[in-house]
Amino acid sequence: MKLKGEKMNTNRHFLIKNSWSRLILLMIFIGVIGFFLMDRMKKEPILIGFAAQLTGKQAELGVQERNGALLAVETMNASGGIDGRKIEMIIRDDFGIPEKAKDANRKLIESGVIAIIGHATSEQTMAGLGVTNPAKVVMIGPSVSTPELSGLDDYFFRVYPSFKESAQAFAQYIYRRRGITRLAVIYDSDNTTYAKTYSTTFAEKFRDMGGNITGEVSFSSKVQPNFTPLLSRLCEDNGEGLLIIASDIDTALIAQRTRIMDWEIPLFTSSWSPTENLINIGGQAVEGIEFEQAYSRASQSPTFLDFQFRYQKRFGHDPSFGAGLAYDAAMVLAAAMEKTGGKPEGLRQALMEIRDFQGVIDTFSFDQYGDVQRPFYLCTVRNGKFVILDKLTLDKSGGE
Repeated sequence: MKLKGEKMNTNRHFLIKNSWSRLILLMIFIGVIGFFLMDRMKKEPILIGFAAQLTGKQAELGVQERNGALLAVETMNASGGIDGRKIEMIIRDDFGIPEKAKDANRKLIESGVIAIIGHATSEQTMAGLGVTNPAKVVMIGPSVSTPELSGLDDYFFRVYPSFKESAQAFAQYIYRRRGITRLAVIYDSDNTTYAKTYSTTFAEKFRDMGGNITGEVSFSSKVQPNFTPLLSRLCEDNGEGLLIIASDIDTALIAQRTRIMDWEIPLFTSSWSPTENLINIGGQAVEGIEFEQAYSRASQSPTFLDFQFRYQKRFGHDPSFGAGLAYDAAMVLAAAMEKTGGKPEGLRQALMEIRDFQGVIDTFSFDQYGDVQRPFYLCTVRNGKFVILDKLTLDKSGGE
């Protein structure tokens, strides 16, 4: 009986010892697996999204913005990425349609992106925010400037300022310095959040100074409009100038039509249209057209010249304002991601805390609503090139 008891104790001791050995091996195994999982997670890319119109006749701005953002991602990855992780940009086409913009953002969020750069135009941006804001996903607009997005406590940021002041300053310039008191307006109703709001903002200031908007007509760019009857109607009202609020191609076509009609009046446009398409398609008809824009192609700053050189080398042509602004949007997003270690948590706050970020042209900071203040310029087309004429400022003193 004693031997039997000793044998039972020996077996129990063996089982306990064996159990501890298995537990230790299991813990080592879990540790090794955890190490490899953590290492793999560190090497997995950080996903960001990009959405804009990339096909169709108004795609040039979106394509330029995609290229600018892509160059920024490649620049960051060449310097090591974020905490050793590469950035991967998932690209979606919103086709210039609000519902497609929503769909693009929804698919990007489902893909696991922590932020979205987009959209190129105001109408798509407003629609896209209907998806990103409820999901608490940061979206940064490169070129969106409608005042309707100013002062909102949400997840939207933009690197281009509201046109509220610049449109008024432009009206002031045309009335005071150009001496034009009667002006006609034509705008694209498919981007009404931008175009109609710009027209209204401009017209209110123009009228306050004593000017007269002789006529205002709208068109849908989606239906390939016949501009002749629209422009004929405006021409009959004897306007001394024409303000065109439309995309690059439509602005070029409208300018050509005015010249074919022998309506030889000064032409003005908003900051939406000045891409290379405006010059390439508009040709002689857009010579002398004037516009305002918070972007200086005449900058000689080292950051701009470096960006311009690298963009030309990468894509084979000069960058437009959209490319430069999207580059800014992607780079400031990367700076915020460095603060969060590539995590979405705290990304909104990290962006708000960034001060005097060095962009392609100048420095900028976000306010509590994700808006920026940047200088704007009076520009024109001269000898087939975009030229800066002057800095444009709004005189708020009142009166004439």
